[in-house]
Amino acid sequence: MRKFLTGNEAIARGIYEANVDAVCAYPKILKTELFKNINKFKNDLQIEKSINENSNMQHAIKISNMGKKTLTFSNKINTKILNMGTKVEGGLVVILNDDTGMISKDNVNDNRGIAKLSNLLIMEPGSSRDTKNMIVKAFEISKEYKMPVLFRMTARVGCSSGIVICDEPKNYKIQQLEMSIKDKLEICRNISQFDNFNKIEYNSSKVGVICSGICTFYTKEVLGDTVSYLDLKVVNPIPEEKMIEFASSVDKLYVVEENNPYIENHLKELGIDCIGRDLFEVEGELSPGEIRKAIFGKHLDYIKSEDKLVMSEEPFIDLEYILSLYNI
Repeated sequence: MRKFLTGNEAIARGIYEANVDAVCAYPKILKTELFKNINKFKNDLQIEKSINENSNMQHAIKISNMGKKTLTFSNKINTKILNMGTKVEGGLVVILNDDTGMISKDNVNDNRGIAKLSNLLIMEPGSSRDTKNMIVKAFEISKEYKMPVLFRMTARVGCSSGIVICDEPKNYKIQQLEMSIKDKLEICRNISQFDNFNKIEYNSSKVGVICSGICTFYTKEVLGDTVSYLDLKVVNPIPEEKMIEFASSVDKLYVVEENNPYIENHLKELGIDCIGRDLFEVEGELSPGEIRKAIFGKHLDYIKSEDKLVMSEEPFIDLEYILSLYNI
């Protein structure tokens, strides 16, 4: 069955397909669209509310250690509370609410650098279909290896829509493994390096592009199949061997990412020459037009339109509904 869903709705669908038991939230999280759509897919979900971010995270960890699959949110990762040493029995996925273009917040969020210090697996989808599929996989990984998984969502991915292939929940038993922190780190490296998340698409030996999240789709819209791609859906740990292999297969290497030069810095630490911040701005979110202008020096010719027919980019936030969640 196919549905046309936003990224936030795809999270709600993933909650249903992964058989999630509980969702923990706090007032600063404005995931209105997500909460409104959870009941469309799953009626028996336990929703827990906390007064702030730290107490919310601690509460989610406790619920997970009761054997329940738990999903929660965070604007910034506190590595003292959540790190590779955090044991979760039932599975815990933490949605990182990053906003690269200040669409729904008054500051820019890019948690990749801070979240890296936790040594946890960080997954980043670029579309609604990616979001649903990767949420389900994130819970499988978290439950099997008894470790939290970070799931980076940007405001643009959450508000954009796409076709999602919907499945029914599968009831199968996951064999949980008791592992040391060292072994868990090795598992994360293997997932990043060898699993199907980080894919290489060879089209040309002249130019290669490394990108992640929605930037992959923007870049493909501009450059199509004229260049080769390394699409990163796991951004921590960085797949170093795969990046070295990809960089050695092309003559010129570009990095397309929003805000902080996270991937670019990793490449330069490996001694790989690449073009990133030299072309793209460090502030704000990218778009196909910005990428086209940076690479080719010009935009496409615009078609004039009436302003009243153009929808606002700002996502809808139903404050009345949010207050009702907290009985205010």
